[in-house]
Amino acid sequence: MAEAERADLTALAITDHDIVSGVAPARASALDLDLEIVAGVEFSTNLENHEIHMLGLFVDDANDELIKCTDQARRFRRERAVEIVERLNSLGIDVEFTAVESAAGYGSIGRPHIAKAIVEADKDTGDVNEAFRKWIGIGKTAFVPKETVGAEEVISVVHRAGGVAILAHPGSYRWSWRRCQEGIRTLADLGLDGFELVHPSYTSNARKKFKGLIDEMGLLPSGGSDFHGPPVGTTRLGEYAVSLQWLEALREAATSHRANIHSTEENV
Repeated sequence: MAEAERADLTALAITDHDIVSGVAPARASALDLDLEIVAGVEFSTNLENHEIHMLGLFVDDANDELIKCTDQARRFRRERAVEIVERLNSLGIDVEFTAVESAAGYGSIGRPHIAKAIVEADKDTGDVNEAFRKWIGIGKTAFVPKETVGAEEVISVVHRAGGVAILAHPGSYRWSWRRCQEGIRTLADLGLDGFELVHPSYTSNARKKFKGLIDEMGLLPSGGSDFHGPPVGTTRLGEYAVSLQWLEALREAATSHRANIHSTEENV
């Protein structure tokens, strides 16, 4: 919250991977600040067996179905992490799963936590990036694909939790431009509300192309700094802020989803 205050932000979305328990503490911490906390989550999901990330924004973070979906996603993460550690052990890297759990803390276990444990256990691996390059990056000897909840289910769960479903950083999925357009159109048919038009990974050319696509399809723009805290990356919180106009459009769409839910419940 101190970082958000220093960045003079009006609103801050909390979108932890596959978990919503961080929203309530953030909301409590922001009570004395002129800062709106947008309840969110970032799901690891898949489209046609290709892993993608889906944001839920303006969700009800106490929604039972949403919480069950995040619980399932974290079970998949844990099972994968166990298998990766077993592969590392078979390759002579003496990583203990308790070290991975310690690195993750109360959050969702991911490869960065395994990478940290590798660095601590293996004197020949100098840093987290090297751990990915040598061991757990895509295609490396200890890499294990992650089982995920399907995109259609994630979009539906986000909507039933009163939120908007936003495809995160579509420019980072190793898709050709043609495949990227096809993927976004498929997701739109499944109920996708929009995608990130602002992200640290985008070039100016990529953003221009995405702007044309979002205008053509009539989807909602979103974005942000994808800030993971001081130890991860070089992006500063608020460095890639979006307009209040975008924020209000997302809020309006979420309000519409909630109205549809109440209308459906009344007619049952």
